[in-house]
Amino acid sequence: MRNAIQSILATLRAAEWMPITAARVLIGVFFCISGGNKLLVPAQFSLMERTLAQSRIPFPHANALFVSLVEFGCGAGLALGFLTPLCALVLMIDMIVAIATNRMQSIQANGVLAWLDDFLYLPEVLYVIILAWLLFSGPGRYSIDSLIE
Repeated sequence: MRNAIQSILATLRAAEWMPITAARVLIGVFFCISGGNKLLVPAQFSLMERTLAQSRIPFPHANALFVSLVEFGCGAGLALGFLTPLCALVLMIDMIVAIATNRMQSIQANGVLAWLDDFLYLPEVLYVIILAWLLFSGPGRYSIDSLIE
């Protein structure tokens, strides 16, 4: 029984590159599309600019442009597996700032457990967790980073 469990775990570990690669590519595509929409669709850019202004972020126009470029560029980097740790770290910082300056204000829960439940339900928190996983695990087998190594 013990050998069977060890064999199953070894098989799963040998295939761990698959979910890592899928997570990297999909979250990269998500951020690339999100940043691209903000850069190319004036209504999306205006919404981003208003959100930053309402969150009291200085220079909302310049920061909206910066954040949009970061999401587009780092999203593309993740999708391709190019500079994966750097792209994951930069996007983590982006999401942590978004959580701290804007998203936490949306939580209206009473009580610690209800607040924590609502906090963990924020999509940005999930993005931070996935990006941290990519930061520590690397890009997976099929990536530009792997080709460079």
